[in-house]
Amino acid sequence: MQRVLLWTTILWVLGACAPSQTDSPRRFDLIVQNQCTGPNQTVFLYINGEFTATVRGSRLFPGLREGRYELRAEGTQPGQPGHLRFTRSLTLDKDTVWTLCP
Repeated sequence: MQRVLLWTTILWVLGACAPSQTDSPRRFDLIVQNQCTGPNQTVFLYINGEFTATVRGSRLFPGLREGRYELRAEGTQPGQPGHLRFTRSLTLDKDTVWTLCP
């Protein structure tokens, strides 16, 4: 009987320490919609200072953790007339669309 009680107690403690599904961070989608033309038709995208991808047209970045992000996009043809750099500070707490050259 004491062994059963001991094992029940151990399993209960382990279950209480295990992370629950509700503790997992919320995740959201970011869509970058690039409507630019010319030297900005394709842009390099940086998230929190790290190169992430190139974007031409629309691109989905699924499952980003809830939180604060620094976004930067710049045309892939630096030095060309009309070359642009876009920046945005974003608190991701819902699915979000960032439109360039609206």
